[in-house]
Amino acid sequence: MDYIYIDESGELAKQTNYFVFGAVITNNPIDLEKIINKTRRKYQKQLGNISEIKGYSTDDYIIKKMLKKLDKTSSKVVGIILDKRYIYRIHQNQNYNILYDTLASELAKEITINDSTSIIIDKCKNKEYEIINFNKKFVSNLNNIKNYPVNVKHANSINYKGLQIADIVAWSIFQSVERNNSDFIDLIEDKTIKKVFEE
Repeated sequence: MDYIYIDESGELAKQTNYFVFGAVITNNPIDLEKIINKTRRKYQKQLGNISEIKGYSTDDYIIKKMLKKLDKTSSKVVGIILDKRYIYRIHQNQNYNILYDTLASELAKEITINDSTSIIIDKCKNKEYEIINFNKKFVSNLNNIKNYPVNVKHANSINYKGLQIADIVAWSIFQSVERNNSDFIDLIEDKTIKKVFEE
């Protein structure tokens, strides 16, 4: 069974120039749990009593150590980048909920399903109809030729260490465009990152 953890970085409103989705695909989620657990033990003093590891609040050198460990696993990273100068090309009438779903679907197009799959996305939707609409659109855009079973769960990252890794990955992709700093995401070799709606 495969597991896909998804998180975003940046804002769809005015605060940032870019919006990013990042996904970590693995058939062994224990690999991701070990990275979080070992990081918390080794850097307990630096991390303090935080409930979860986040890219924006963790020291750069700790993030780089985590990414190097991730690169040594069999995990694959997939991401999409929206330069918000091109947001007008998406027909969404300033409905950020629909825009979010549309961009997530662009991420789904970059993901190939090779086995029964559990998709866990960092929860940002609370209304049931929004979750249902998201799931339907996302799953329909996956490359799932053999129709493997796919389950989508919207969850709090505090409960899923794989989501904390996805947060680090999304943050790293975001740094490469918003801050012109690729030092983080370049540590991951097996990655597919695509800019969307620029053509």
